[in-house]
Amino acid sequence: MSPGTVVVLLDVLFLSYAYIIRPARKFLLPSTHIGYNEPMPEITKPSHILLVYLARPKISRSEMEHDITELWQLTETLGNATITDIITQHEHVTAATYIGKGKVSEVAEYLTTHPTDIVLLNGHVKPSQKFTLIKSFWGIQKNIQVWDRVDLILAIFSKHARTTEANLQIELARMHHMGPRIFGMGMELSRQGGGIGTRGIGETNTELMERHWKREIKKVKDQLDKLTANRERQMEHRKNLGLKTISIVGYTNAGKTSLFNVLTHKKHVVENALFATLDSTVGEIYMQELGTKVVITDTIGFIANLPPSLIQAFTSTLLESIHADVILHVVDASDPDVVEKIRVVHEILDQLHIPKEKEVMVFNKMDAVAPKDRERIIFLAHDMPHVLVSAKTREGIEELTSSVFPRFLK
Repeated sequence: MSPGTVVVLLDVLFLSYAYIIRPARKFLLPSTHIGYNEPMPEITKPSHILLVYLARPKISRSEMEHDITELWQLTETLGNATITDIITQHEHVTAATYIGKGKVSEVAEYLTTHPTDIVLLNGHVKPSQKFTLIKSFWGIQKNIQVWDRVDLILAIFSKHARTTEANLQIELARMHHMGPRIFGMGMELSRQGGGIGTRGIGETNTELMERHWKREIKKVKDQLDKLTANRERQMEHRKNLGLKTISIVGYTNAGKTSLFNVLTHKKHVVENALFATLDSTVGEIYMQELGTKVVITDTIGFIANLPPSLIQAFTSTLLESIHADVILHVVDASDPDVVEKIRVVHEILDQLHIPKEKEVMVFNKMDAVAPKDRERIIFLAHDMPHVLVSAKTREGIEELTSSVFPRFLK
């Protein structure tokens, strides 16, 4: 096989086993924590990621293609690695290994002939399942990692984190997601006797891991609590000054930062990548109709299937949205999956207990929408306040600032 190709092994409801050649994609993995007590070293040479896709029962072809496309886009955000997918279809998740004994054997056989750094699973894998898989593959390729969707998102978060608060939130989410057994796995695997699956020392190790895990979580939480208290003091100070606040939310890569830049006349870097904005960014706009300044914040983008623990870990950053007077829900109007992404954002806003009365739907990127599709976009708002804009051409921006904002900020 030439360097410019990767092998994709398909085993899905619609396709029997077959080999498909597609251009290789290169990704650069960030320096972050992996499934051990030590930080993952920065990978400076091309790395190999094996994607194992477990399809949900009765999933449609279009849904499956959407899931796979988003996984590719998420992984693209990492950087420089060759990706090989194994896409598999099962009726249900297997309790012990997530992908089932037969598929574990198939992956293990694959690993004997294909250098692989990370086995990436598309779902939310329990720490015990991940631990079992790592043990199964460890003897074939030492130091191989097993990631699930959350591990991938956390790796992307780590790449984009710029502040102490963001890094602490990532660390807290990582420890909760890994669990005490995986967090202390380096200690357990280093035991020569009585370690895995036995009594005596193995039980002592498990207890040590759990205590260490709880101690580290408390340490991170204590640091985050201090930063959260500081953020709350800032919000309270704005409230005492009578300042109104606007928070920009939306699915990742919907154009939130572009809109923030237009409204605040700032020049924050805009990337065509998922989770390009992670840390909360604060700016001001002068509302001529109100004769006062308004505080506006841009924060982390949302994505489908975010576990509650991940949302909880970012509560400090999301406080800006929870306590805002107005929520600008930015939607990429040109996205073919716009309906699903609107649903995802509304689910997360509900989890954060943000009243619908605060929400204004901002359909962005209207310059990329055909005139005949505008009525369809408007219909998606139903009875909610909405405006059609383009941060690129500035279409609709004046309406947003002169008509929509004053209604909410009086």
